[in-house]
Amino acid sequence: MAIVAEILLADPTLPLVDLARALPSPEISVANTVPLEDGTHLVTVSVDDESRAVFERELDAQPELTDVAPIGQTADGWFYQVTIDGASDLFASHNPSEFEGVLLEAAVTGEGLRELKVFSNYEAFSTLRDRCEVHGIPFELLNIASDPENPGERDRFGLTEKQYRALSIAFAGGYYDSPRGMSTQELAAELDITAPSASDLIRRAEQQLISQTLGPEQYLNELTV
Repeated sequence: MAIVAEILLADPTLPLVDLARALPSPEISVANTVPLEDGTHLVTVSVDDESRAVFERELDAQPELTDVAPIGQTADGWFYQVTIDGASDLFASHNPSEFEGVLLEAAVTGEGLRELKVFSNYEAFSTLRDRCEVHGIPFELLNIASDPENPGERDRFGLTEKQYRALSIAFAGGYYDSPRGMSTQELAAELDITAPSASDLIRRAEQQLISQTLGPEQYLNELTV
Protein backbone atom coordinates (compact mmCIF):
# COMPACT_ATOMS: atom_id res chain seq x y z
CA MET A 1 0.00 0.00 0.00
CA ALA A 2 1.47 3.35 -1.05
CA ILE A 3 1.83 5.97 1.66
CA VAL A 4 2.50 9.70 1.55
CA ALA A 5 4.74 11.15 4.25
CA GLU A 6 5.62 14.73 5.08
CA ILE A 7 9.00 14.83 6.80
CA LEU A 8 11.35 17.44 8.20
CA LEU A 9 15.11 16.96 8.16
CA ALA A 10 15.92 19.51 10.86
CA ASP A 11 19.63 19.96 10.25
CA PRO A 12 21.04 23.53 9.98
CA THR A 13 24.12 22.22 8.13
CA LEU A 14 22.13 20.99 5.11
CA PRO A 15 22.66 22.82 1.78
CA LEU A 16 20.83 26.17 1.37
CA VAL A 17 19.53 26.26 4.97
CA ASP A 18 21.71 29.26 5.91
CA LEU A 19 20.57 31.01 2.75
CA ALA A 20 16.88 30.30 3.48
CA ARG A 21 17.29 31.65 7.01
CA ALA A 22 18.51 34.97 5.60
CA LEU A 23 15.47 35.51 3.36
CA PRO A 24 12.51 37.74 4.33
CA SER A 25 10.21 34.76 3.76
CA PRO A 26 12.59 32.00 4.94
CA GLU A 27 11.78 29.35 2.35
CA ILE A 28 13.36 28.14 -0.88
CA SER A 29 11.15 25.86 -2.98
CA VAL A 30 12.88 22.90 -4.61
CA ALA A 31 11.49 21.75 -7.97
CA ASN A 32 13.87 18.90 -8.79
CA THR A 33 17.37 17.55 -8.27
CA VAL A 34 19.60 15.93 -10.90
CA PRO A 35 22.85 14.15 -9.91
CA LEU A 36 25.72 14.96 -12.28
CA GLU A 37 28.62 12.72 -13.31
CA ASP A 38 31.16 14.79 -11.36
CA GLY A 39 29.35 14.11 -8.08
CA THR A 40 27.63 17.50 -7.84
CA HIS A 41 23.85 18.00 -7.99
CA LEU A 42 21.94 20.37 -10.26
CA VAL A 43 18.98 21.67 -8.25
CA THR A 44 16.15 23.83 -9.57
CA VAL A 45 14.89 26.22 -6.88
CA SER A 46 12.62 29.23 -6.64
CA VAL A 47 11.98 32.15 -4.29
CA ASP A 48 9.22 34.74 -4.12
CA ASP A 49 9.50 38.38 -5.18
CA GLU A 50 10.14 39.57 -1.63
CA SER A 51 13.15 37.28 -1.24
CA ARG A 52 14.73 37.65 -4.68
CA ALA A 53 17.15 40.51 -3.91
CA VAL A 54 18.48 38.94 -0.70
CA PHE A 55 18.71 35.52 -2.35
CA GLU A 56 20.88 36.82 -5.18
CA ARG A 57 23.02 38.94 -2.85
CA GLU A 58 23.77 36.02 -0.51
CA LEU A 59 24.53 33.39 -3.17
CA ASP A 60 28.29 34.04 -3.23
CA ALA A 61 28.50 33.46 0.53
CA GLN A 62 27.23 29.86 0.27
CA PRO A 63 30.27 27.51 0.22
CA GLU A 64 28.24 24.52 -0.99
CA LEU A 65 27.28 26.26 -4.26
CA THR A 66 29.65 25.84 -7.19
CA ASP A 67 27.50 27.52 -9.87
CA VAL A 68 24.26 29.49 -10.20
CA ALA A 69 22.23 30.13 -13.36
CA PRO A 70 19.11 32.35 -13.32
CA ILE A 71 16.16 30.92 -15.26
CA GLY A 72 13.56 33.64 -14.97
CA GLN A 73 10.26 34.64 -13.43
CA THR A 74 6.98 32.71 -13.46
CA ALA A 75 3.73 33.07 -11.56
CA ASP A 76 5.30 30.91 -8.83
CA GLY A 77 8.36 33.12 -8.30
CA TRP A 78 11.94 33.51 -9.52
CA PHE A 79 13.63 30.29 -10.67
CA TYR A 80 17.31 29.38 -10.58
CA GLN A 81 19.47 26.35 -11.25
CA VAL A 82 22.13 25.93 -8.58
CA THR A 83 24.92 23.38 -8.61
CA ILE A 84 25.59 21.97 -5.14
CA ASP A 85 28.68 20.14 -3.95
CA GLY A 86 27.75 16.48 -3.55
CA ALA A 87 29.69 16.04 -0.30
CA SER A 88 26.60 16.67 1.85
CA ASP A 89 25.22 13.67 3.77
CA LEU A 90 21.80 14.69 2.44
CA PHE A 91 22.55 13.29 -1.01
CA ALA A 92 24.03 10.09 0.39
CA SER A 93 20.96 9.49 2.55
CA HIS A 94 18.61 10.16 -0.40
CA ASN A 95 20.23 7.82 -2.90
CA PRO A 96 17.24 6.80 -5.10
CA SER A 97 18.76 3.35 -5.71
CA GLU A 98 18.40 2.56 -2.00
CA PHE A 99 14.67 3.15 -1.48
CA GLU A 100 11.42 3.54 -3.41
CA GLY A 101 10.28 7.10 -2.89
CA VAL A 102 9.06 9.84 -5.21
CA LEU A 103 9.36 13.50 -4.30
CA LEU A 104 6.09 15.44 -4.54
CA GLU A 105 7.14 18.72 -2.90
CA ALA A 106 10.22 20.04 -1.15
CA ALA A 107 11.33 23.29 0.45
CA VAL A 108 14.43 24.42 2.32
CA THR A 109 13.59 26.50 5.38
CA GLY A 110 15.53 28.01 8.25
CA GLU A 111 15.02 24.73 10.11
CA GLY A 112 16.16 22.31 7.42
CA LEU A 113 14.59 20.45 4.51
CA ARG A 114 10.85 19.73 4.43
CA GLU A 115 9.75 17.03 1.99
CA LEU A 116 6.50 15.47 0.84
CA LYS A 117 7.19 12.02 -0.62
CA VAL A 118 5.15 9.06 -1.77
CA PHE A 119 6.56 5.62 -0.90
CA SER A 120 5.59 2.23 -2.28
CA ASN A 121 5.09 0.90 1.26
CA TYR A 122 6.04 1.47 4.88
CA GLU A 123 9.26 -0.49 4.47
CA ALA A 124 10.47 1.97 1.82
CA PHE A 125 9.65 4.85 4.16
CA SER A 126 11.55 3.15 7.00
CA THR A 127 14.57 2.68 4.74
CA LEU A 128 14.84 6.44 4.17
CA ARG A 129 14.43 7.10 7.90
CA ASP A 130 17.16 4.56 8.70
CA ARG A 131 19.53 6.01 6.09
CA CYS A 132 19.06 9.51 7.52
CA GLU A 133 19.90 8.12 10.97
CA VAL A 134 23.06 6.46 9.61
CA HIS A 135 24.19 9.78 8.14
CA GLY A 136 23.35 11.73 11.28
CA ILE A 137 20.44 13.71 9.83
CA PRO A 138 17.54 14.35 12.27
CA PHE A 139 14.34 12.84 10.84
CA GLU A 140 10.94 14.11 12.01
CA LEU A 141 7.67 12.70 10.69
CA LEU A 142 5.17 15.55 10.34
CA ASN A 143 2.30 13.71 8.69
CA ILE A 144 1.51 10.37 7.08
CA ALA A 145 -1.39 9.25 4.90
CA SER A 146 -2.31 6.21 2.84
CA ASP A 147 -4.04 8.10 0.02
CA PRO A 148 -1.56 9.55 -2.52
CA GLU A 149 -4.36 11.52 -4.18
CA ASN A 150 -5.14 13.33 -0.92
CA PRO A 151 -1.80 13.63 0.89
CA GLY A 152 -3.10 16.40 3.14
CA GLU A 153 -5.63 14.07 4.73
CA ARG A 154 -4.14 12.45 7.82
CA ASP A 155 -4.96 8.74 7.81
CA ARG A 156 -5.80 7.32 11.23
CA PHE A 157 -6.04 3.67 10.08
CA GLY A 158 -9.08 3.13 12.28
CA LEU A 159 -7.32 4.38 15.42
CA THR A 160 -9.24 6.19 18.12
CA GLU A 161 -8.17 9.72 19.04
CA LYS A 162 -6.45 8.43 22.21
CA GLN A 163 -4.66 5.65 20.34
CA TYR A 164 -3.51 8.02 17.61
CA ARG A 165 -2.22 10.55 20.15
CA ALA A 166 -0.42 7.83 22.12
CA LEU A 167 1.35 6.47 19.04
CA SER A 168 2.24 9.97 17.85
CA ILE A 169 3.81 10.91 21.18
CA ALA A 170 5.58 7.56 21.43
CA PHE A 171 7.02 7.86 17.93
CA ALA A 172 8.13 11.47 18.37
CA GLY A 173 9.64 10.73 21.78
CA GLY A 174 11.77 7.82 20.59
CA TYR A 175 9.74 5.03 22.17
CA TYR A 176 10.37 2.86 19.10
CA ASP A 177 14.03 3.80 18.70
CA SER A 178 16.89 1.46 19.49
CA PRO A 179 18.01 2.14 22.13
CA ARG A 180 14.65 3.38 23.33
CA GLY A 181 14.54 7.14 23.80
CA MET A 182 11.33 7.17 25.86
CA SER A 183 10.29 4.78 28.61
CA THR A 184 6.77 3.55 29.26
CA GLN A 185 6.73 5.66 32.43
CA GLU A 186 7.71 8.77 30.48
CA LEU A 187 5.07 8.06 27.86
CA ALA A 188 2.47 7.60 30.61
CA ALA A 189 3.44 10.96 32.10
CA GLU A 190 2.95 12.65 28.71
CA LEU A 191 -0.48 11.04 28.39
CA ASP A 192 -1.36 11.74 32.04
CA ILE A 193 -2.23 8.10 32.73
CA THR A 194 -0.61 5.23 34.62
CA ALA A 195 2.20 3.18 33.11
CA PRO A 196 0.07 -0.02 32.85
CA SER A 197 -2.67 1.98 31.12
CA ALA A 198 -0.15 3.48 28.70
CA SER A 199 1.26 0.04 27.91
CA ASP A 200 -2.23 -1.33 27.25
CA LEU A 201 -3.20 1.69 25.13
CA ILE A 202 -0.07 1.33 22.99
CA ARG A 203 -0.60 -2.42 22.62
CA ARG A 204 -4.19 -1.96 21.40
CA ALA A 205 -3.13 0.86 19.06
CA GLU A 206 -0.35 -1.26 17.58
CA GLN A 207 -2.73 -4.18 17.08
CA GLN A 208 -5.22 -1.94 15.27
CA LEU A 209 -2.50 -0.40 13.09
CA ILE A 210 -1.06 -3.80 12.15
CA SER A 211 -4.50 -5.22 11.36
CA GLN A 212 -5.22 -2.28 9.05
CA THR A 213 -1.91 -2.44 7.18
CA LEU A 214 -0.95 -6.13 7.27
CA GLY A 215 -4.21 -7.91 8.06
CA PRO A 216 -6.12 -10.40 5.85
CA GLU A 217 -8.15 -7.68 4.12
CA GLN A 218 -5.05 -5.75 3.13
CA TYR A 219 -3.42 -8.97 1.92
CA LEU A 220 -6.43 -9.78 -0.27
CA ASN A 221 -6.42 -6.25 -1.65
CA GLU A 222 -2.78 -6.62 -2.71
CA LEU A 223 -3.52 -9.96 -4.38
CA THR A 224 -6.18 -8.34 -6.56
CA VAL A 225 -3.96 -5.45 -7.72
